[in-house]
Amino acid sequence: MQHRIVTEYSNELHQLLVSVSKHFYFGSDGNVRYQEKPMDVNIKNCYKSRKEHLVYYILRDHFSGTFTFQIATTKRLVPLADFLHYAWSEDVGEEKFIWGMPDSIFIPQMITMDGLFSGLNNIHVNPLHPPSGFASGIRIIRDIEDSLSFFMNRTVDHRLEGMSKLRFEVYDYLINSSYRDNIFVKWQTNLPSKGHPRIVTPYPDFIRFFSKGDARNSSLVLVGKEQKDKGVQQEKQKLKKKKAAPDYPSFSEEKLSQAQELIYDAWEELNRQKCLALARKALRVSPYCADAYSLLAEKSESMEERQDLYQQGVKAGRIALGDLFFKKHAGHFWGYLETRPYMRALAGLSECLWKNGQRQKAIGNYQKMLQLNPNDNQGIRYILVNCLLAEAMDGEAEKLLSEFQESSCFMLYSQALLSFRNLDRGKSTKYLKQAIASNRYVPDYLLGLKPIPWFLPAGYSWGSEEEAVLYAADAYDVWKNTSGALDWLADEIKNGPMEN
Repeated sequence: MQHRIVTEYSNELHQLLVSVSKHFYFGSDGNVRYQEKPMDVNIKNCYKSRKEHLVYYILRDHFSGTFTFQIATTKRLVPLADFLHYAWSEDVGEEKFIWGMPDSIFIPQMITMDGLFSGLNNIHVNPLHPPSGFASGIRIIRDIEDSLSFFMNRTVDHRLEGMSKLRFEVYDYLINSSYRDNIFVKWQTNLPSKGHPRIVTPYPDFIRFFSKGDARNSSLVLVGKEQKDKGVQQEKQKLKKKKAAPDYPSFSEEKLSQAQELIYDAWEELNRQKCLALARKALRVSPYCADAYSLLAEKSESMEERQDLYQQGVKAGRIALGDLFFKKHAGHFWGYLETRPYMRALAGLSECLWKNGQRQKAIGNYQKMLQLNPNDNQGIRYILVNCLLAEAMDGEAEKLLSEFQESSCFMLYSQALLSFRNLDRGKSTKYLKQAIASNRYVPDYLLGLKPIPWFLPAGYSWGSEEEAVLYAADAYDVWKNTSGALDWLADEIKNGPMEN
């Protein structure tokens, strides 16, 4: 029978948990893998395992259920005192959902270490063992791991650093969700008027309560002596390698070519995990493989992660080409195969910048791409013209339209809209007639008669409905935000057939 513990206010009682995942471990490539069959591993015996397991450090408020946590590995554990200082601090450079020292703290027998209880007593936090039969935090561990598993399917960076970033997705889901009680609000509104939250002292002062002199005393790290000695040797070896390694690995055209071949295979791979594995392998072969970063970005549903990956791809592509190449071949870039990974990464980065609100940077990148490749094999002009119109850069849009005088629906509909904005009704009607003649499906999508699909077509032919979808997906907001434009379009369609 489980004991029922009753607390009356926030920060009365915290629960400290350290749990080794029985399902997640790190593969040889440094990325987390999942094993369905539970592994027989815990914080006391983990040093015997050949695998590097995921470890959760959790501090939970018993009254409200709000919590904070950090992710480590069995080979890179965190001193308990360090974690407690992080957990009880408010200003740590990231959003927190609990802070301040409690009156008491539950510490399971499994993670009780010499010096921990005395250190807690020194800072006037009463350390307690959970009563027998009390299921201390089992549910929160399960919820965190289930959430991480879900969000991993949306991201591609499954290294320790990437997994740590997923903490904030977990917080949003388990703490801030709009469809459940906000446990952080419950924590905030139930803090006593006096004495809470008790502010934690600065790190150097705090850590001295737990150790004499050495802030990272081994008694506060959850490892046995054998693992501790092994870990010290590993850290020394890593430090030697780091000192010996240059800032950037040497560039090799042969290795880049090998990496690119892996990307060609990855593009054909339908299985997501196998595709990601090939892209990661390509980067291990050559970190200058821009297409590998772009492929990973395409597979990620996190806009922040996508932008970061495309940024790395742009940097890698530029280094691989070299500054001299840019000076020599600017103006006819796409004609050289080796430029295309860079150009693809720059296009992806620009899209992310635009969606993340960095619109002028995106426009600058698009304009740079047209300078490098005026033939515009990527169709950047079709995107740029809508960006310029959206930013009320009508002069720049008019200049772009004059440079690319073509009968595509992308440019003709944009020309019609620009003329409407310039109050030139004669020209706007003329251009609209030409635009509709080029693609008669566009008005249905702009006017909402047909919904723009979530998944956009991979290709199109001139005059096709796929072309109309692609144009409307980029241009809808521009038409909508141009006062009277959609009403004008509807009236022109209603008043009779539009012919040249």
